[in-house]
Amino acid sequence: MKICENVHQIKISFNVTPEIKRFVYVYLITGKYCYLIDAGVAGSERIISSYMEGLGRSLSEIKAVLLTHAHPDHMGGAAKIKRMSGCEIYVSNIEKAWIENIDLQFQERPIPNFYSLVNEPVEVEQIVKQDNVLTLEPDISFRVLDTPGHSKGSVSYVYEEGEVVFCGDAIPVVDDFPIFVDLKESERSIEKIKRLSDVSYCCPAWDRVYYKEEIDEIAEGSLEMLRKLRGYVNKVKGQGGKVSEEEMKQISEFMGWREIEGNPLFRKSIENVFFEEYNK
Repeated sequence: MKICENVHQIKISFNVTPEIKRFVYVYLITGKYCYLIDAGVAGSERIISSYMEGLGRSLSEIKAVLLTHAHPDHMGGAAKIKRMSGCEIYVSNIEKAWIENIDLQFQERPIPNFYSLVNEPVEVEQIVKQDNVLTLEPDISFRVLDTPGHSKGSVSYVYEEGEVVFCGDAIPVVDDFPIFVDLKESERSIEKIKRLSDVSYCCPAWDRVYYKEEIDEIAEGSLEMLRKLRGYVNKVKGQGGKVSEEEMKQISEFMGWREIEGNPLFRKSIENVFFEEYNK
């Protein structure tokens, strides 16, 4: 889907398990050459290549993949795309180890069918950090925002020529359960994106494009959801950052997420809140 003059949203559908269907959006920026924000899961290169062919472009024209973070649905396709195009990989230093060593990522963050979502590591050429300006062509540059919370080293990219911010998973979708390693950092990152005054399009990985007039409302809705979650966590007892099955059930029912109360990533997010609240 074309968003503005040279920015395109590409939907990548995949299965975490046969029962759990998910999707992620990657973004294509076209100029003299082409650039990707994130790379989807393993195998995503076929969908991306097909979309590019429809524009009269080729995967071989990709010069850079700018990763928002290291999770499988964002970097799983990066190695194959790099082999096919010779592109460079950009990411924050905190995320680099998980991208170059996927066994380490699985050890520290095991998820179902991990190796089907990301089946090979990829070498990182470019490290990005807050306020870096990445000038990839005379009319294509990105300013880097540190937006941790969903992961320790998540970043967003502001494409200033197109008035677009690509925020990865920094803004949780209100109707879905949030995944984060640090709730306070997640809240700060949402506020940082909300304060951007020169943005007409906010492009997340888990949701549709947000337009200028609705960015504040959507960001505030996400913040309110996280505040509600924090408030309820304060009402139940957590011992040393661990969550009992009964406490998980209470929290999930209160938030309306009972059907995913056994999800290991959701459990880890809740344990992170417990750890934060009871170790101040």
